[in-house]
Amino acid sequence: MRTLFPIYLSLTLLSVQACKTNKEVASSAVEATSASQPMKTEPTLLASIERTACYGQCPMYKATFLDNGEVVYVGKRFVEKIGTYRTLLSEEEVRSIEKKIAETNYFSLDSLYPTPISDFPSCITEAILNGKRKKVIDKRNPPENLKAFEKFLDSLLEGKELEKLSDNTTYDQR
Repeated sequence: MRTLFPIYLSLTLLSVQACKTNKEVASSAVEATSASQPMKTEPTLLASIERTACYGQCPMYKATFLDNGEVVYVGKRFVEKIGTYRTLLSEEEVRSIEKKIAETNYFSLDSLYPTPISDFPSCITEAILNGKRKKVIDKRNPPENLKAFEKFLDSLLEGKELEKLSDNTTYDQR
């Protein structure tokens, strides 16, 4: 029995060392794989603009701008395109949205610019940048920088070819 003990001890130590080496190899293989292939993430909201109803023929639509350049446009009423559409922005246009959010000082705006008149349509904008998220409801008389931001978002769709996805007019809750 005494002659087997040194052999048993040697085998046990070799097994422990082999397990440790395999873990180190596996760990370094995972690190190498993740370093060579960037992790893919879901696109997230960068900005959106929604125009709401009034008692007249106010355009009703929502455009959602994602950080990967995708734009989802949903036209509901009193707009040229009714249904759900999609288009892509260039990387430069995506950067221009980020720049405009900063220039507008969007995160310092009030969350609501109200009116006592119930017939007025609202313009609801939302932006996410650097971990900050804000939604602003403009019912009437917003400051100039908010008006400029609203016009800017609308202008990004001008001249874009929109691909129809469906007749659905329900806004996606991204």
